[in-house]
Amino acid sequence: MIDWYGVAVSALWILGLAVLLAALSIAYWSAGGQSKRVRQVLGEPTFRLVTAIGIVLFALGMFLVAEVWWENGGWLAVIVLTFWESVVNWLAMRARGG
Repeated sequence: MIDWYGVAVSALWILGLAVLLAALSIAYWSAGGQSKRVRQVLGEPTFRLVTAIGIVLFALGMFLVAEVWWENGGWLAVIVLTFWESVVNWLAMRARGG
């Protein structure tokens, strides 16, 4: 029998890693076209927001897989802090008109 819960949880952290890989790939491509460093491009609010979303998805998947309380606590801390950063970056993007 297929464990659909396990499939869904695994899909979350895999999706998070895919978002992170796509953001890094696009930042690398964009840096080459703009004659910037990849770090500069990744520091822009748009890329910070996408990176934060990828980290939240990954950490949520790991949180749902974790079996001990302290591991859940660590992943929950990562989720809350990264979600807070994504809200701040989203507000910064809106303030700049992006």
